[in-house]
Amino acid sequence: MEDDDFSQCVLDNARKAARAVSRHYDRLARQVGMTAGQFSVLVAIRQARDETTGELAERLSMDRTTLVRNIALLDRKGLVVSARTGDARGKNHHLTGKGEALLESALPLWRQAQKDVETLLGREEFLKTINVLQRLSQL
Repeated sequence: MEDDDFSQCVLDNARKAARAVSRHYDRLARQVGMTAGQFSVLVAIRQARDETTGELAERLSMDRTTLVRNIALLDRKGLVVSARTGDARGKNHHLTGKGEALLESALPLWRQAQKDVETLLGREEFLKTINVLQRLSQL
């Protein structure tokens, strides 16, 4: 154990980076009254093609119950509506007009957050990082 270099631990470094990136995106998202996590869920719902909650959770790599709680909060805020699917195998979710408007107001802030990360890393490292993160998400 004394020969192990824990400063090279992928898990530890990934978690630290994820927390720092989340804080940065959250600071910007708060300007329009949401969290970065809520932004991600709204984007996923907008992009959904009649996906059920389970399918949406899988695409987001999110625990289904966590997603259900997030959607319930967004529903209470009037940002999403949910309905049973035609075959009753689950629920579909769609943005309301209010949800679309909030998402549109948040997009320039998301673009700024993306630009901030790209500026920190440089374009080439930014693209490499996205590629590495996408590959790691396949574990």
